[in-house]
Amino acid sequence: MFEKYSQDGFNIILTSEGKLVDSFEFSNFFEHSKINFFIAGAYGFEEEFKKKGINISLSPLTMSHKIAKIVLFEQIYRALAIKNNHPYHK
Repeated sequence: MFEKYSQDGFNIILTSEGKLVDSFEFSNFFEHSKINFFIAGAYGFEEEFKKKGINISLSPLTMSHKIAKIVLFEQIYRALAIKNNHPYHK
């Protein structure tokens, strides 16, 4: 199902049981030239798929996919601001 995405690039798999990272640690992922993001559904991902990337959590809270995407987009923007020494992240 995810084979075409999971073979190329750095995979960030967003799961409720993933590691909590701060914005500075998240910004370090952007040293990779290609990043794939996967947001788990209500039943999560299969264990085999979770082995194909780093597993992180956006929050211990449960949120809808729409909210998770907004939080992810903001964190991507914040990470790029950190990488470019822009003051937004403060």
